[in-house]
Amino acid sequence: MNHLRLRIRAATGGPQYGLLQKCTYCAVIFIALPLEVLTGLTMSPAITAAYPFLLDVFGGFQSARTIHFFAFVALVLFLLVHVVMIIKSGFKRQMRAMTIGE
Repeated sequence: MNHLRLRIRAATGGPQYGLLQKCTYCAVIFIALPLEVLTGLTMSPAITAAYPFLLDVFGGFQSARTIHFFAFVALVLFLLVHVVMIIKSGFKRQMRAMTIGE
């Protein structure tokens, strides 16, 4: 609930991932990213000429575009939430920890 109210405490030590975070990371890694790649390939005429079953899997070009768009939106929201959390928990310290490991 504190994350929804943007009351994020400063980060200390390693991350303690909750169930929601684990499910979100799994959804991004195992659902959104593969969907993004596969629907992107499905929209390519050269790929669908070689692998026409991709059109059947996603229901045509337009369905592939729609799925591609919504997967993209999910990935951008995922990124924006992470950027906001970095800013709220101490931007300089987090950037330093990510780049040089302090």
